[in-house]
Formats: sequence, structure tokens, C-alpha cells
Amino acid sequence: MFVDQLPDPLNRLGSKDSVTRHLTSGEALFTQGSTTSGLYFVQSGEIILSRTTDSGHSVVIHRARSTDTFAEASLFSDVYHCSATAGCASVVIECRKSATRKLLNDNPDFTLSMLERLAKQLQTSRRQVELLSIKKATDRVLAALTDGLLGDDINSFADTIGLAPETVYRTLAQLTNEGKINKTSRGKYQLPNPNVLTR
Repeated sequence: MFVDQLPDPLNRLGSKDSVTRHLTSGEALFTQGSTTSGLYFVQSGEIILSRTTDSGHSVVIHRARSTDTFAEASLFSDVYHCSATAGCASVVIECRKSATRKLLNDNPDFTLSMLERLAKQLQTSRRQVELLSIKKATDRVLAALTDGLLGDDINSFADTIGLAPETVYRTLAQLTNEGKINKTSRGKYQLPNPNVLTR
């Protein structure tokens, strides 16, 4: 594992302080209640974090995607408070708990950079909650397009904003017909503002 595969500031870890893990779809990375070993960076794929309630129900609490970190709370806990499962073939990099904590304790620049990274991810998560609270499909899709959330896969886009793919396809067609967005090619759309593009 080369540390340059990690984003700043995690790339400041030593080469022995991180390990790459390749997961198949549905494979568990860790389970709720298991001993913590560190936080993770998603190099590719998707990791589904779920928690089992006291009544035995499994609830998805987060989906970590490419360039996200997750399980940050493991740095301050003996056990994981949720389970992590690959939603598809995925590659994650484990950042060792002891080494990451040492950097947090000894390196103020690392600590500030980590806080900045986590704050940005928190902003993204809060925006996700805000998007999911928009009831009308047209309003939710338009808001998500404005945020630049539509990548190359409309099905993933639909999953991100909590709508069925069929609903998203219909809504995109409706927004195009109403002149609120422009379809530039198959699966690619442009907002009337030429400075904001969605794919």
C-alpha cells in the first residue's frame, strides 16, 4: 500500500500504518460490536453502514462512496457501533487506529486538516438529509442537479437522492420538457446556468 493513494492528511501516515482491502459485493468489512482497528477511506465502490436496533431491525445509517472516509468514531471507541458491508465490489484503505491517534495527538497540522475534512463530510451529510426531506420529486431532482450530484450513472444518482430510478428518469424528462434543464446527450443534462453542469 502506498500512502499517496490516501488523501491529505491521511497520506501522512507511514507505509506500515495503512492496508488496502478488496471486498466483493455483500462482503462484511466489520460487524457491529467487533473490536475497532481504525478508520477507512473508500478508494472505489460503496460501503453500506448499518446498525441493528434493540428490536433486531437493521437500519442503514450511511453509504460511504469513493473518496469518503468512514468509521472515524472508531478512533475513540473500543468497538464498532455499526456494521460495514460492501454494496458492490469495493476497495478501501484501513488507517490504523494507533498511528492515526498518534498523529492527532502529536501533529497540530494533521489534526486541523482532519477536522476540515470531517467538517466538509458533515456538511455533505446534512445536505443529503435536506435533499431527502424535499417531498416533490421534481424539486428534489432539480436541487440535486444544482448540487452537481448526477454523475455517469442515473441509477446511482437515484439511490443517492432516495428515489426509484424510474421516477428519476420520468422527472428528468419532465424537467427537460418544461425547459428547466437541457438534455445534452444520453444521460447528460445541463442546467440553464451555463456555469453549472451535471452529467
